[in-house]
Amino acid sequence: DNTITVGCLALDFFPSHLEFNWASTHGTSLNPVQYLSVQKNNKYTKVSVVKVLKSDWDAKHSFNCSAALSTPKVTLLSAPKEDTQALVCTIEDYAPKQLKIKWKKNTDDVSGNTDWKSESSGGMYSAVSILNVKNTDWDNRDVYTCEVTHAGTQYIKKASKGTDPLQSLSPITVTLNQPSPKEIFSNKEAKLECVITGKEQSIVDNTTITWQIDGQDVAETQSHLTVHKGGMSPISLSKGERPKVTVHVLQEDAIKVAGSEITLVCLVTSSKLQDYYIAWSEHTGQKNGEYTDGINFPPQKTKTGYSVTSVYTITKEKWNTHKVGCYVWPAGSDVHMDPQEVSKVQGNSLEC
Repeated sequence: DNTITVGCLALDFFPSHLEFNWASTHGTSLNPVQYLSVQKNNKYTKVSVVKVLKSDWDAKHSFNCSAALSTPKVTLLSAPKEDTQALVCTIEDYAPKQLKIKWKKNTDDVSGNTDWKSESSGGMYSAVSILNVKNTDWDNRDVYTCEVTHAGTQYIKKASKGTDPLQSLSPITVTLNQPSPKEIFSNKEAKLECVITGKEQSIVDNTTITWQIDGQDVAETQSHLTVHKGGMSPISLSKGERPKVTVHVLQEDAIKVAGSEITLVCLVTSSKLQDYYIAWSEHTGQKNGEYTDGINFPPQKTKTGYSVTSVYTITKEKWNTHKVGCYVWPAGSDVHMDPQEVSKVQGNSLEC
């Protein structure tokens, strides 16, 4: 279609939150596509591609790609605390870990702040810095500044009396952990976990947890909620159409240099977002009913719908003698779909 596809590849980075930025030195409009980060050996790889006109490429126009880890999200809130005003500076979702926090009153540096730093899931970090200000200074409408320096960039947030609409502050973070697809399909129940975290333990301890299903309160006040399939539909499941399932294997020439293992990819596609449990099975002719979990990735939006991927490895020795099947249980179903099986003997796998 008279276009050239240019790709930008980032290798061996951590954590996974990385963004590409494209630019053209001749003002050409670019519409890049960014793919999800892929993890291997605790490091990530990510690709972004852009299509440019062949005429621009032949004219030797330049197209620049840069990549950067996620920038931190900085917020500054105030809350009354006895005879002081607590200024809370929160820094979330940043990496690498190195971070500098400095406070100012008007134009002068101030000290006495208390800092906490922690690591969240996925290798991203968060930090909190609290500065207690006397009410007399706060009532004078002095301006307080939280200066955060990360990866050579400075982020500034300011607060003074009358500028912060929040009169109270609940410094807690609420995370809802989703149920495991394996538990949903194997145990016929969905376990959800509500995780409350915060820097002040007294606030966390006094937090009340309320669960609702379809807007109705559930008689449960603990951090865990278990929903049985017999009583009501599991919360995270949605029934829908039967997906298309294909299994892919490395090209034969790539297998020769891939080491002692063969990598298989099971791709489940559908036009609607659905939930699946995906597992793998090996056998030499007679199916044994034994299943093994692969590395399952979350659903990804595509041009025509959604796709879910599971990656599985098998030794070269077994690949020569065994059949390998990808089994898919759609949401709401007690039985799996017809498995997609591949083997070296059959030679019916799709190469990738």
